[in-house]
Amino acid sequence: MSLPVSMLRLLGRMLLVAAVSPWLTAAAAETVRIGTADWLPYVDQQREDGGALARLVREIFTAAGYQVELVYYPWERNLLMLEQGQLDAVMPYVCSAERQRISVCSDPVVQAEVVLFQRRDRVLNWNTVKDLKAFRFATTLGYFYGPQFDAALKAGQLQVQQQHKSGTGFRLVQLGRVDFYPQDRAAGYAKLRQIFSKQERDTITHHPRPLNRVALHLLFRQGDAQADQLREVFNAGLRRLAASGSLARLQQALSSGDADQWRPVP
Repeated sequence: MSLPVSMLRLLGRMLLVAAVSPWLTAAAAETVRIGTADWLPYVDQQREDGGALARLVREIFTAAGYQVELVYYPWERNLLMLEQGQLDAVMPYVCSAERQRISVCSDPVVQAEVVLFQRRDRVLNWNTVKDLKAFRFATTLGYFYGPQFDAALKAGQLQVQQQHKSGTGFRLVQLGRVDFYPQDRAAGYAKLRQIFSKQERDTITHHPRPLNRVALHLLFRQGDAQADQLREVFNAGLRRLAASGSLARLQQALSSGDADQWRPVP
């Protein structure tokens, strides 16, 4: 007795599901544990989705059959936990020579750009770090602004008011008590959106000449076959998002400080 065509099709689908189910179950059971910290708009622990880079990371690993667990610790502790094997990766970090002793870097995810924020109604020009000696700065303790600027800062060649909070630096610029406040461009505009009204934000801009440009990466555990595989999966996902134009749209959204609406499009 022959079976109806519809029954044969149903049977075929059931056999296909049975064949791939063990693979799907195994892949879904694998969790990628990634250490990070709040750095708006890149990472935002207060958002359910974790911020723009968290959305990107989840899209890439979920598409490959993995689950993602984000854990939030101070930046240096993340690196220590990675070295000790408690994390699969950390993000977002600059791929420095020192960090490469304990990790292997992903392909570049986005470009971070340190710029000088200033009042819009003040014309301030500079070409080299030497020119900056004539200006007054607010800086935030513990921040890296670029090798040349940091060297001048350490040598005491700049007029600086050091602050503990980035919001204070912007207030000093707004009040005219300092000329410049160096900050990551994306993080700076995100902070302005957070603490200033639109009218206040419109009084602040950034100088078009950047202090420093660096790529941000995921850092994967070194000397581990599984971590190497995860890095290959992530890099392949980055290439897919770059080909679709989604990565370029993320960079544009970050540069404006407003990446809340960005979603990865494969």
